Amino acid sequence: MEKSKLKNVILVILLVTNILLLGLMVTQRAESRHYRRQTLLDAVDLLAQQGIAVRAEDIPDWDFPAPQVLKQDAQGELTAFSALLGQDAVHAQRGLVSLYTGSLGAAEVRDDGTFSVTLAEGAYPLEGQDMRQHALAVLERMGVSAQITQVQDQVLTAVETWKGVPIFTCAMELRYEGGQLRAISGTRLTGLPAADPQAGEPLSTATLLVRFRAGVIKSGDACTAVLSAAQGYILTSDANRSGALTPVLRLETDTNLYIVNALTGELQRE
Repeated sequence: MEKSKLKNVILVILLVTNILLLGLMVTQRAESRHYRRQTLLDAVDLLAQQGIAVRAEDIPDWDFPAPQVLKQDAQGELTAFSALLGQDAVHAQRGLVSLYTGSLGAAEVRDDGTFSVTLAEGAYPLEGQDMRQHALAVLERMGVSAQITQVQDQVLTAVETWKGVPIFTCAMELRYEGGQLRAISGTRLTGLPAADPQAGEPLSTATLLVRFRAGVIKSGDACTAVLSAAQGYILTSDANRSGALTPVLRLETDTNLYIVNALTGELQRE
């Protein structure tokens, strides 16, 4: 057989092999999606049998965000509050509380991420801006990406995000008076997130729904419906680490808000 013909035969064999492998991959993915969907429906049926109504289409059934460990970033904190309070801001330490004072206001910051800021008169006027956009711009100024979750009169509630994923325990209130921002308080990230290979893989959404059901029964709580569900993070910490972002499933029921730890299945009220 001529070399050119042999070469063509080999190319055809390789092409057919690649097509077969691609078909096998597509089939496996389709089967995986079908199995995943079926297990979610089974979990929804199980909750229904216990008197807890859930609509499967309301449950996010995609991969959870990866666990993150927080690396301490003292310089980042100074940069953030200097940007908010003015580049003339000075830092002082009082026990476990960091104090920042500048021409635009003052802040108290604690190791657990909680903070409170009082802004000077005229520091951040609205000047005709939309209040939501103004609040997000001020938070971005101090290095915080966030989503506005509630507006009540002149008080906005924002939840910090990491790469677009909400961190449910990092919530902040921004208070406006007389057409200007006067105070910010709440909890923010305490360091720089980085992938945490030691944290393990999140459980499936179906498994977390079953754990939720078991936890509700064990606690003696009563609920008859899951109204909404969302994936996100909570900020956790221990004695040996500065903190971590743990993936969770947040469930709003007709009686309470619950957080299901996606790594352990542990249930807690928000």
